[in-house]
Amino acid sequence: NRIMSGNFTSCLVQLSADSGLSLNAYLVLERKPTRQEQKLKTLRQYIEKYSSGWKKRLELADLLYEIGQWSEAVLEYKQVLKAQPQLIQPRIKLGKILQLMNREEEAIAIYEGAIFLAKKEATKHHLLGSIKSCQNKPQDAITAFKSATVLEPNNLVHWIALVQIQMEIEAPAIALSTLDKILSLEPNNFTALIYSYDMLLTLGNFPKAERRLNRALEIAPQDVQGLKRLINHRFSQRLVFDAEGKQTKKLINSLLKKAANSPEANGLQAQYYIEQGKHDKGLKILKQFTEEHEHNPQGWYYYSQGLFNLGQQEIAADAILKAYELSSHSSRSKPDTRQIYRGACKILPQVGRFDRTRAIIKEMLEKSPGSWSVWGTAARVLVEHFQEVELGCSYSLQGTKLQPNLSDAWFCHGKVLSLAGKDEEAIITLKHGWQLMSPETQDFKSVAAAVCLGESYHRLGKNLSYSHKWLNLAYQLAEELRKFDRVRADYWQNRALESLGLDSDN
Repeated sequence: NRIMSGNFTSCLVQLSADSGLSLNAYLVLERKPTRQEQKLKTLRQYIEKYSSGWKKRLELADLLYEIGQWSEAVLEYKQVLKAQPQLIQPRIKLGKILQLMNREEEAIAIYEGAIFLAKKEATKHHLLGSIKSCQNKPQDAITAFKSATVLEPNNLVHWIALVQIQMEIEAPAIALSTLDKILSLEPNNFTALIYSYDMLLTLGNFPKAERRLNRALEIAPQDVQGLKRLINHRFSQRLVFDAEGKQTKKLINSLLKKAANSPEANGLQAQYYIEQGKHDKGLKILKQFTEEHEHNPQGWYYYSQGLFNLGQQEIAADAILKAYELSSHSSRSKPDTRQIYRGACKILPQVGRFDRTRAIIKEMLEKSPGSWSVWGTAARVLVEHFQEVELGCSYSLQGTKLQPNLSDAWFCHGKVLSLAGKDEEAIITLKHGWQLMSPETQDFKSVAAAVCLGESYHRLGKNLSYSHKWLNLAYQLAEELRKFDRVRADYWQNRALESLGLDSDN
């Protein structure tokens, strides 16, 4: 059960939950399943002839799991366990499938049965962590997975489970520390390299993030997860024209061959044309995906973003509500669901759908009480669109309590205070966030914080030299970050110049 380093592939599977919801999941497998149809046919024929043969039935269940036919896999695993109730691994895999299908109560029952049968203490702690994850108790899950890593420090399954929860609660520095541990045990672990790339980007360490992505691509140049990130990186460099644009298009085509049913892959294809100014073509791709995968919430999410960014706000609102309705079946909020919640909070107030916005805010806080960014999103909407200043500021403050050592949480609170007209408090808060940044951190969130500091000093009408200092710093930082993301560098430099112009008018 170790996470693989060299002989592996990550593949996208599409499945339909019993609720009708269409889901996508990435599986890390030791080898890519080949001749799937033939294997399925052979195994089914064998089982039809020898229905009591549990070993072949287990092979069938595993194959169904690998290719995403999870409803059928669930039935086969249950048959295996009926014949061989003492088996642990099929129980764990069955529990994981049920968990991914948003059938948490069933998953918990399976995990509890596995705990009763498990002989190793580390396995028991791992299963307990899975149960706590299903119950939306991330801190308890972390404690359990940590116990498993102490008992079996060389078992990467425990470490991967731990880091996934750490990422889920948006603790990037802690997650990165865990990922570094994994890479110390297995330097070419692809999953850890990809996850650490994401965490390093979040923490603003672009050079190191780029090195991790390059290492991952050296190990598996055609892997779906690596290709997605490389394409996004090329978009940030505006590499969509001429020879470089053709190379970007080639990468997108490679991704689509491997993950044709992926909403992200289709979203990247659409973005390619939109970046080129071919807006209608991009929107057509997004719309077509929703027509072909009408029960996939992420497809509707990407469609809503494309529509909104191109000014079609009413249709965008309908699309994000469709995504929300499809994704709200689970009792807990996962990162993809939070993305949809945030999209709804951005789009719906712009078209006056305030009642729906308020209901979604209430639901996302109930489902993600441990997510600082969810509190920050709610805070901004309450202050900006509902003029509920005190409640909004208390919400963003809650984010800093959840992640007191994360500069991003303090930057978010500072921006909400600034939006609320509390500039003196905003300055104190933003400076505190600045002090929490590690020396190697250099990202656009710090640039945004510097601009916000400059604008807060300007509105106070005193110490304009401080305003100039922060705005000039924002401009310089954005220039240094240009090599990593030209698009955002241009935006923040223009924003800083506009604010400097306001100061110079005085």
